[in-house]
Amino acid sequence: MVYLGIIALVTLLANSATRLRLIAVTFVGIALVAGFIASPTATIPQAALTASAGFAAAGILFIAAGDGRYGEDPGWRLWLGTFTAAIVTPIAYASFRTISGEPATLPMFQDGSGVIVEVAGTWLLSSGVAIMLTARSAVRTSLAALVMVTGVQLLALLAPEPRLAATLALAWLEVVIALAGAFLIVNERAVRDA
Repeated sequence: MVYLGIIALVTLLANSATRLRLIAVTFVGIALVAGFIASPTATIPQAALTASAGFAAAGILFIAAGDGRYGEDPGWRLWLGTFTAAIVTPIAYASFRTISGEPATLPMFQDGSGVIVEVAGTWLLSSGVAIMLTARSAVRTSLAALVMVTGVQLLALLAPEPRLAATLALAWLEVVIALAGAFLIVNERAVRDA
């Protein structure tokens, strides 16, 4: 429960940030917390690869910002995204537990059952979708895509087969999304400045 509270708080901070550089820094927080959540189920190379991709994606967005003033104010859309994730996550968790037939208990800290990974991954996916649906520019769209990929990275750790190839593919996807977002952000800034 503690890790879930931390990832919800960091996601809320990233979603509420109005400047791209602050969004990039808070995304590092999301990547770090996701790494802590994944640590019991991931191997050291998988955790290192995922963390490196998160840092690289945040660095790309930080550089694309150009200065500390560029960004997008989420306004009321922040609350829509938060409420959407807060409603979808418990419903998804309840349905996961119903399908598997296991009791629905959340440990205080991480354990080897994967429950915290499931809930955190679902939270990130639903938060990313909500941010994406309410985004007005490439700044928030890039954040949404990166949050969703981080959620998929967490959920991919629950697959029963070897996961290093999937981890590598998702890490590359995260970096490519950051590069595409940076391209769109730089072009958007050029249009605004012209």
